[in-house]
Amino acid sequence: MFECRGCGGENLEMVLDLGIQPWGNHFQPTSEERDLPKYPLEFYVCKSCWLGQIGYTVPKEVMFVNHGYVSGTTQSLRGHFKEIVNEIVTKIDFMSDDYVLDIGGNDGTFLQEVKRHQVDVLNVDSGDLQAKRSEEAGVPCLNEFFNLKCAERIIVNRGKARIIHASGILFHLEELHSVLDGIKSILDDDGYLVAEFIYLPKMIENCAFDQIYHEHLVYYTLHSLSRLLEIYGLKLVDSRIDPIHGGSCIAWITHITSNESQSNNLIDLMEREKQLMVEDLEIYRNFSKRVSKLKNDLNKVIDQIRSEGKKIQALGAPVKGSTIINYCNIDSDRVECAVEINELKVGSYIPGTTIPVKFQNTTVPPDVYLLLAWNFEKEILKKLEGFRQSGGKFLIPIPHPVII
Repeated sequence: MFECRGCGGENLEMVLDLGIQPWGNHFQPTSEERDLPKYPLEFYVCKSCWLGQIGYTVPKEVMFVNHGYVSGTTQSLRGHFKEIVNEIVTKIDFMSDDYVLDIGGNDGTFLQEVKRHQVDVLNVDSGDLQAKRSEEAGVPCLNEFFNLKCAERIIVNRGKARIIHASGILFHLEELHSVLDGIKSILDDDGYLVAEFIYLPKMIENCAFDQIYHEHLVYYTLHSLSRLLEIYGLKLVDSRIDPIHGGSCIAWITHITSNESQSNNLIDLMEREKQLMVEDLEIYRNFSKRVSKLKNDLNKVIDQIRSEGKKIQALGAPVKGSTIINYCNIDSDRVECAVEINELKVGSYIPGTTIPVKFQNTTVPPDVYLLLAWNFEKEILKKLEGFRQSGGKFLIPIPHPVII
C-alpha cells in the first residue's frame, strides 16, 4: 500500500477501480495505440485525512512536458477566466511593483486577461508548446515545473507575488508538498492564492468518473484541502462552486496569520459537506456502484443506436474522454472516430483504441455525437444548432446517458 499523498498515512481504501488504462493524453499518430504503456487507474480515499487520490503516479515528465492541451481552445474557458480576473482586480488594489503568478498557466490565456488591467504577470508552465505559445502571446513564461526551488529563484528575480493563480493544477502535483512550500514562500504577506480545482462532492454528485485520470492525482473537499493547507501555514477564506469543467471549486487562500475571517459562502459550503457526509466511506462506495451502472447503461445505448444502423462519432477528444472510452471498452467498431477543433490532436488516436481523431470541420457528421466534452455542453450545442435542426442527436454520457 502506498502512502497518502496528503498526510503520509497508510489508512487508505480503494473505492473505484477503472482498470488498466494508458495515460489519457497520450495521443499519438499511430494505429498501434493498443501498444501504449498502461497503468492502474484506481481511486482511493484516505480514512485519516479524507483526501481522494489515485494510487499510481505516471511521472510528471511524461504527462506535462509534451502534451496537446491548450487552454485557449474554448470560448467558455476564456469567458470564465475573464470573470475570475474581474473578481481579482475588484478585490485587490494592485501597486506598481505587484505581479500575478500563474502556476501551470498553459498558453497564457488567463494572464492575457490580467495584462489588460495593466498588471504585471509571470507564467510558469512545464509544457514546451504551451510555454512557447505563452511567450508568443506576450506573457513571459518559465518553462519548468513549479516547486520550492523554482519559487526561491523567482523571489530573487521578481520578489513575492501579490496573487498566485492555479487553475486545474493543485490536483496534478506529483511534488505536492514542495509546491505548497513554494506557494507559502512566494506569496506576499497580504497576497492570495486563487485556486481552481475539481470539487470532489460535485464530481460524486455528477457521477463524473471521467474526471479521474492519471493527470489528476488528488481530489479535494474543502475539509481535506483545509487540513493540507494548515500544514503550510495557509488557510481558506472564501470559496464558491462554478459550473466550469462540470463543477469546480474556486477558493481564495491566504496566510494563516491573516486576520481575514472565513466568508459566509465558505462556511455554508463546509457545512454542506458535513451534511453530505463526505467523511463517510458509504458516499464513495455508492459512487462506485453508480459508475458501474453508468458503464452498463452507456454501452446499452450505444449498442441500440448501432443496431438501428446509425453512425456514432465522439465529439471532442478530451483526456477525460479517454477514461470513458477505455473503461467502457468502446472502440472503432462502435464509435467510428472522434472529431476535434484542436489541431494538436487531429491525426492521432484516442489512447488505447483504434478510434482516429479527425478535424471536425472536414468530417461528415454522424447521426449521433457522443459528447465526451460534456462539460462544455451548452457552448457546443449552441455552435451545432444546425446539426440538431437537421436531425442530428447528441448522446450525453454524464451524469447518466441521455440522447438529446
